[in-house]
Amino acid sequence: MKFILDEYIEKYLQNEDNADDRKIARHLKKIIPQTRHMDKKTFNKIIEEFKKKMNNGCNFKAAFREVCEEYVLVGSRIKADLPDNFTRIIINDSKFINYIVNNRSIPVSRKKIKMIVRRGDRGNIERLFTGINLGIKKVVFATFDENDPEVDPFRKCNLDDIVNMLALDISWYKEKKPLRAVKIRYTNKKSVIKRFPVFTDAGWSDRFYPAKRNDKYGRTKPLKRTLKGMPEIVHKNIKLGKVIVDIDFLKMKESK
Repeated sequence: MKFILDEYIEKYLQNEDNADDRKIARHLKKIIPQTRHMDKKTFNKIIEEFKKKMNNGCNFKAAFREVCEEYVLVGSRIKADLPDNFTRIIINDSKFINYIVNNRSIPVSRKKIKMIVRRGDRGNIERLFTGINLGIKKVVFATFDENDPEVDPFRKCNLDDIVNMLALDISWYKEKKPLRAVKIRYTNKKSVIKRFPVFTDAGWSDRFYPAKRNDKYGRTKPLKRTLKGMPEIVHKNIKLGKVIVDIDFLKMKESK
């Protein structure tokens, strides 16, 4: 049975030369109709917004990106018990450090940021991140260890495994130096609503898969079958200084 967006997406595929964009469009064509854990009226409204923009001349990719800006955090509220702390992985530590430098009212050098993080003094870390958001975008993705919810789920993992377990996209990373990331452990603020991740939260990506009907929260689909998928929740952006528990810089091992 055809989905209402199929013809629009097929038209986009016929006119798009970029292989990566074609792959993503095919993926979205498959998973958007599988969306669960979203109010039906909201879902239908999103689809109508897609149609309206494409009927007005936008291609599928442009329409998708515009709609996603408006409809983040529209998944159902998660009712399952969640741990006291979450873990967030941010790929590209340089970009994260630049974000801190550019958004602090009191200047701080990149070298000092790394020194403060390395020393692990809680008071200095909290002061460093005062006024700094947990993420750059409106929506924050986070995870935890299902078997032992209060521990760091990646305490025994290297960055390569983390990237694969979370199905993170690093295809953009072309630098010669090994990939680096930031691992942030932070408090689950009860006042902040946690939601099921949906395709509008994930954006233009072929790595996201919607939660199944009976799932308690979202779940990543690992890039390697030997690794397990991780729980996945989303919530609004919050100030990091108020919730940070621990932070660490991770480095991908160099190929031999």
